[in-house]
Amino acid sequence: MPVFDPADLTPLQQTYLGVLALGLVSADQARDPRFRMESICARGQAIVEHAPPERYLSDTEYEACDSFRAGLREAMIDLDRQGIIGLGPPHDLVVLTPSLESRETVYATVDVNRHPPVFDRYLAQRCMDTLLSQPDAHAYLMALYADSSEIWHELYQRGEGQWR
Repeated sequence: MPVFDPADLTPLQQTYLGVLALGLVSADQARDPRFRMESICARGQAIVEHAPPERYLSDTEYEACDSFRAGLREAMIDLDRQGIIGLGPPHDLVVLTPSLESRETVYATVDVNRHPPVFDRYLAQRCMDTLLSQPDAHAYLMALYADSSEIWHELYQRGEGQWR
């Protein structure tokens, strides 16, 4: 497996991996639209670019605009192709080798708000560190992290928050 550095990734891939590495609860689990991955990444990317936080949001507060969502989807697919995250069955599954058609089926149905497994945790951690080094991103993401921690606690207490 190749070794990646954050500089090998696009800025959007870096932001996405950084947000993913935070381990936030998903919007579905939290039943709270503030935790939609597309919204968090859209705001995070705007902060990285020193743009207004709403730059990539649609008319609704917690949904990204179509062009940003499409870019995020492509970033996720590229990260999967590089083996950094997993959107479907593993590429090198020993028992069964997925066909190219099955990968394309997975890619056609990618949900930008789902949290896929991260295979390169070190790279994701470095992306998160870079993202959190920016004061505005740190303030925004740590507020979400605090709320997410409380939700994770409640989910675990009810036995619902097992490993994603």
